[in-house]
Amino acid sequence: MQIIELYIRDGIRYYGNATSTSTNNLVDANADFTSTVKVGYIAFNEVDNTSAKVTSVSATTLGLSDDIFTVNEPYLLMSDYQRLDLFKDESVSITDSVKNVKDVAKIFTPFSQQFNVPASKHNSKIFRHYQDSDILDSFDARYKADALIKLNGVDYKKGKIRLNSVSLKDNKPHSYKLIFFGETVGLKDLLGETMLSGLNYDSSLNFAYSHAVIYPKFTALDDVCFPLITHTKNMRYNNNSYISSTPVANEKLNYRDLKPAIKVRKIIDAIENTFDEITFSGEFFNTTDFNSLYMWMHREKGFMSNADEGGGLTILENLFHLPTDEGLTIVPGTGDEARPLQGTPPDILGLNGQFAALNIRITTSATTDEFDFRAEHGYWGNTLTESTGNTGSTSYTFTVPVGYYDTANVRLILTSTNTFNIVDYEIDASLNGILQCTYESDSFSLANTVVIGRHMPKMKAIDFLTNLFKMFNLVAYKVDNTIRVVPLNDYYEEGLNYDITKYVDTSKNSISKVLQFKNIEFNFPSKESFLVKKSDELQGANFAGENYGDVEWDGTDYKIEPIFEKMLYERLSDEQHGTLTTICQGAMLDKDFNATIGKPLLLYIANQTATPNFLFANADGGGNETVTAYNRPSQVLVQSGGSVLGASSSLNYGVESDEFFLEPKGTNLLAKYYLDYVQSVFNRQARINKVDAYLPLHIILKYELNDKFVVGNKTYRINTIKTNLLNNKSSLELYSLSQSITGIENDQTASLGRLASLNVTVKGSDFITIGWTALPNPVANNITGYDLYVDDTFSQTLPNTTVSKKVTGLQSEITYKFAIRVRYTIGGVVSFSNDTIAYGTTLPAPTALAENGDTLITEQSDTIILE
Repeated sequence: MQIIELYIRDGIRYYGNATSTSTNNLVDANADFTSTVKVGYIAFNEVDNTSAKVTSVSATTLGLSDDIFTVNEPYLLMSDYQRLDLFKDESVSITDSVKNVKDVAKIFTPFSQQFNVPASKHNSKIFRHYQDSDILDSFDARYKADALIKLNGVDYKKGKIRLNSVSLKDNKPHSYKLIFFGETVGLKDLLGETMLSGLNYDSSLNFAYSHAVIYPKFTALDDVCFPLITHTKNMRYNNNSYISSTPVANEKLNYRDLKPAIKVRKIIDAIENTFDEITFSGEFFNTTDFNSLYMWMHREKGFMSNADEGGGLTILENLFHLPTDEGLTIVPGTGDEARPLQGTPPDILGLNGQFAALNIRITTSATTDEFDFRAEHGYWGNTLTESTGNTGSTSYTFTVPVGYYDTANVRLILTSTNTFNIVDYEIDASLNGILQCTYESDSFSLANTVVIGRHMPKMKAIDFLTNLFKMFNLVAYKVDNTIRVVPLNDYYEEGLNYDITKYVDTSKNSISKVLQFKNIEFNFPSKESFLVKKSDELQGANFAGENYGDVEWDGTDYKIEPIFEKMLYERLSDEQHGTLTTICQGAMLDKDFNATIGKPLLLYIANQTATPNFLFANADGGGNETVTAYNRPSQVLVQSGGSVLGASSSLNYGVESDEFFLEPKGTNLLAKYYLDYVQSVFNRQARINKVDAYLPLHIILKYELNDKFVVGNKTYRINTIKTNLLNNKSSLELYSLSQSITGIENDQTASLGRLASLNVTVKGSDFITIGWTALPNPVANNITGYDLYVDDTFSQTLPNTTVSKKVTGLQSEITYKFAIRVRYTIGGVVSFSNDTIAYGTTLPAPTALAENGDTLITEQSDTIILE
């Protein structure tokens, strides 16, 4: 019998701001720590994520085990883990599943059935007598509490505990009913209702809305650039001219006809910037394929904003949240730093609460200046206060209520389509109407600026991630404080084998079919542009979609449908001469050639030579530009030289003729990310084997869900494991493992020995060296070499004595996937082992400290001029 230990934090979180510091102390003049904080709590610095234990408590000062704070840095206080009392014979069962074959598009995390813990004096202290609603600061069951399970003193699972209810006997608390969840489930809780527009994007991504700035973004690639996708005009190439046919004929393209696209990686960065608790690994999100993926910033149909036939607005934007946020300065003599400004709820008598509010005072230079004011939540993006069409005065005051329960996280936005001059802009932060501090905006000037967040498509951050995971068949799980994200195929490739034959209860088991589905439909359901709709109609086929299965099989259909837009691009020919050009475009227009809106569009962008050249009008006045190269929208990743690698991702599930190359290119999503998995569960020989086993502790503590269990002579993948932690009994759902489609095509055999491990040993900005331990007796074992693959593309065959390889010609700060496949030659027939893989990220490119023509003075006073 195992010794089960369950630890949780008590759920109380206390936020504030260090008003001053001394060594190993946290001082907040506005706090009353004695009512909420105890010795043993943990203090977290929210700027650099360092932490220290609370060693002493007074009203406004906490003694800390380490010196981690400077003045004005925000903090978070939480309890340390506390061990719960457990019933002596209470069973705690944990179910583990990362990909369940009954629901192939979803990602699962460990979870428990509901279990009970006693309402002992100790537990009731932790749950703060939750059954009594009159107790102030009781356990907040609206949130899941951090939790840790240990077996025989060894960490087993980290995650969250949900308090479901309290059972009473004779009107006295008897037990608390709890459910345990694995760590990754926290993503939904953390992101909540946050919209993509509410994320904190790097301000360097913002840009002026003008011809001078945007034209270079149309002719070269960047983190934010403009692909040739029009939102209102239908452009044609006719008689050597690239001109519009609708809504007005014979107009040239200009920057107002286009919308920007942002690298999807920058959205991932913004999620990490917004939520300190979230850090993703780079095995997928930092690959070349993903780093080259863009999202078109199409928030509303037609032009980029309500400005007349344009996309820019004069904008001044400030964030009122933390002292570290830039843009606001304290007006001297008005008070001390009040950020984060936090209300406090009234007590049970409705007294002693503090209502937080912001008052914004704006003075304009003339009564004719017209502007809009909006205050929105800094995370969620919902409007808190809005006032439009302000004019006729030079003095305005706007009030933004924060409330008793919230911390001020408010984005203040002034916009105007006209000239708008500010004389003064101040913000009063108050509690119960009493001024705490006044802030002044660092800038009074408004610029015709595109602020990235304002133009992001209307999509929640959690929906964005969920659909990315669905599109690329990704799995996510916690490794320490990082969420590791990898494609399912790679995840399974890393697994180990455990022979559990002697631990299996052979007295009973059951065998069943794997799937209750006859067909899996892969599809992009949102297709709002006319060209893709017309294609589906004429060809009677689902562009970019695919089916896997057989309609004659037993079962139902299952749909995998990422909620991203699918557009069909068009390579133009000269309509008069029939000559094929290299102009390939998209158009977000409906069947009547009117502007339309769809779901967020993901695409690749290739910088394409324009043959023939075409003219680009300067909408701000001035001469036309001659376009020799432009940013072409693409379904497939194109290399800088214009070629497409066989392993490069195509953003279609099925095999489609590429719109530009006019033939299939790259590897489609089904083949690259789904095929091996769905083939294995649809295989005629596939079976679910349900068995019970009494697994030893060394397996329970070490197994991962990508490992394989061997029972008898058969190898199985893990579908689910339900383990009773009290008696070690595990109910296993295992499905039989067949040779993958990829393995068959590559002449790979699972029985042939592969490398035990592959490691990254040295990294530079343009190279990575990998190393391994060679398999013994290569000649006797028919080992004739090692095949190296980089990002699933064959690189070279290495001699059978090789133990390391330096891979050169790589891009800086990109994560690469390396695989070694052992080559066997038996009776003249070449076969290969399964892959052993490793990931490595190149270092940043070195920064030049001097350029040609610079003069350097050495320590010996020698003068050197660089040439």
